[in-house]
Amino acid sequence: MTPAPRVKALFLLGTLKKKQVLSNTAVLCEVVADAFKKQEDVDSEIIRLRDYDIQPGTKTEIDGDDWPGIVKKMLEADIIIFATPVWWGIQSSLIQRIIERLDELNDELLATGKSEFANKVGGIVITGAEDGAEHIIGNVLNFMSFNGFTIPPAPSVSWLGDASGQTKESLKKKFRKGAVDSLIRTFARNEAFFARLLKEHPIPLADSVEHADGAIGYGKR
Repeated sequence: MTPAPRVKALFLLGTLKKKQVLSNTAVLCEVVADAFKKQEDVDSEIIRLRDYDIQPGTKTEIDGDDWPGIVKKMLEADIIIFATPVWWGIQSSLIQRIIERLDELNDELLATGKSEFANKVGGIVITGAEDGAEHIIGNVLNFMSFNGFTIPPAPSVSWLGDASGQTKESLKKKFRKGAVDSLIRTFARNEAFFARLLKEHPIPLADSVEHADGAIGYGKR
């Protein structure tokens, strides 16, 4: 029997907190990464975006900052997860910034019909003390889908609630119980399944693309 292909997950963590400050989103990413490894034998890397120099803009290369190196890691991964807290009902500014910095790859897709993210699987991790998860899921999945990512069923894990007074250990226990634990296990299974499926049976890439005037495509107007 042919062994299943190895796949790797990359988390782009958009917490606004420093490393020494407890981040609910960071802890949930660690729990999801642990489920990936134990349940699906998927290795993960978590990139804390706040620790890198990521300038504002819409190009991949800007002022020699750290973003091109992160893009390289994205292109090497099979599963890419945008992880964000809820801020006033929307994703964090860091997640929005990396969406904007991916615009040059979107322009390439419009020009050629080929996406650098074809045959990669997208997912989302969300935490917050307020509502807004569904709005973020809609925004981010729209971006991912129109930029070539494959979106499996149940492509998000979210936890909303008051986490004041929690420790990293108590948060992990909270996330590993009940409905959140079930979501994590389903998420890990589906993301890994589709990542392996696409490695073995990639979606054919377009040879060329034509856009009619006024047509809506890949997030552009």
